[in-house]
Amino acid sequence: MAYRRITRHRWLWMLTLLAVALSLWPAQLTPTAAATTGPDAPILVRDRTWIVRGGPTFVYGRPGDVQLMGDWDADGIATPGVFRDGRWYLRNRLAEGTADISFAYGRAGDVPVVGDWNGDGRTTIGVVRGTRWHLRNANAGGNADITFGYARRGDVPVTGDWNADGRTGIGVVRGRTWYLRNTLSTGTAQLSLAYGRPGDRPVTGDWNADGRTGIGMVRGRTWYLRNTLSTGTAASTLVFGNCGDGALSTGSARTAPGVPVSMRGTEWTGLPTTERVVALTFDAGANADGLASILGTLERTQTPGTFFLTGRWTTSYPTLARQVSAAHPVGNHTDTHPDLPTLTTTAARDEIIRAHELIRATTGREPRPWFRFPFGARNAGTIEAANCLNYGSVRWTVDTLGWKGTSEGQSTATVTQRVLANLGPGTIVLMHVGSHPRDGSTLDAAALPEVIRQVEARGYRFVDLDQYR
Repeated sequence: MAYRRITRHRWLWMLTLLAVALSLWPAQLTPTAAATTGPDAPILVRDRTWIVRGGPTFVYGRPGDVQLMGDWDADGIATPGVFRDGRWYLRNRLAEGTADISFAYGRAGDVPVVGDWNGDGRTTIGVVRGTRWHLRNANAGGNADITFGYARRGDVPVTGDWNADGRTGIGVVRGRTWYLRNTLSTGTAQLSLAYGRPGDRPVTGDWNADGRTGIGMVRGRTWYLRNTLSTGTAASTLVFGNCGDGALSTGSARTAPGVPVSMRGTEWTGLPTTERVVALTFDAGANADGLASILGTLERTQTPGTFFLTGRWTTSYPTLARQVSAAHPVGNHTDTHPDLPTLTTTAARDEIIRAHELIRATTGREPRPWFRFPFGARNAGTIEAANCLNYGSVRWTVDTLGWKGTSEGQSTATVTQRVLANLGPGTIVLMHVGSHPRDGSTLDAAALPEVIRQVEARGYRFVDLDQYR
């Protein structure tokens, strides 16, 4: 009898110890722990400044970085990271400072994505290159642990735990349609739904802390968030930030670049720098008669350029549009090249949105934040409309007037002379890829080799716009 009492007491004592141990077990070791830390919060980024709604404001990274949030050390708290030209800089505190982890993974031009791919409670990295996903289960350089194809050229990648199983799934947004998949493999979408409008910026997060990632769209300054993965109205709507801010959440990566602060409400007539640099920019809206020569010159001389495409030109010359975008940054020049101030605000927005969708779908490249007004015609209203679509206006320092052709008194010499006469730190040069409609001349293309030679001889170097995002 005494033995049985001692045994019973021993079992009770062991059960008590077990209960205490379980109560002290680290929450971050549980795959679904992130869902218990509270809802994901919207975040704004203005150049280098991060603004967490209801939380801290801090500086981290550089302008032009892609911002991300993740639980890099599995402590249950999402903290910042950035992706810069194939290198990751991750920080384990929600504050400014130096990176705790830095490593190379992916390439410049890849789209970074983050998620808990294996359900171990730790956020790790990945990139989307074209239509192929390369995911890794460790925050370190190395080979991808999972590789597969999903989606089409120009889709916007998104990630989330769509079914609340503790593992991050994949998805893309095409226009206003979301195609979501729970498994990390090639296949068809397991859930497809329409939410938002073309031109909106998608954002994902667990908005109600139920363990399931919800969807959202950012339109100008307004966030439209939905807890359920279905078509319908927003579960919550909030105004947060300004037009042109980058947007993400404590559970996501940024899906579109923000507008540089120096462009908001105004436009660049020169690059924001005191360095002896020049940006060659080329408008593509009529034909492509001078393009082969221009691309050949830029490649031969290893000179960067930036190309502004209209939607109509992109659909007329899709192969050339892809060739341009493979080698150089591209920007948005509207769909049909109208005089925007003469249109209604809705019509002006539609011109920008249609071109955006066509450029992305054709080239797979992100034209944001670079926009150029047709004819240079703009006013405060149209600049605001562009900013609210996360575009900033790039005007020019000098127009070569090569587009006027020989029949209107221009020559390769006048093109070169105009550029040289306007040289200065941050000069933006306007050129065109097409020919004159009557005389067929392509003066900008013909003058380009001499322009490059003469500018470099004066101690300047060439840059593209992406270096100033």
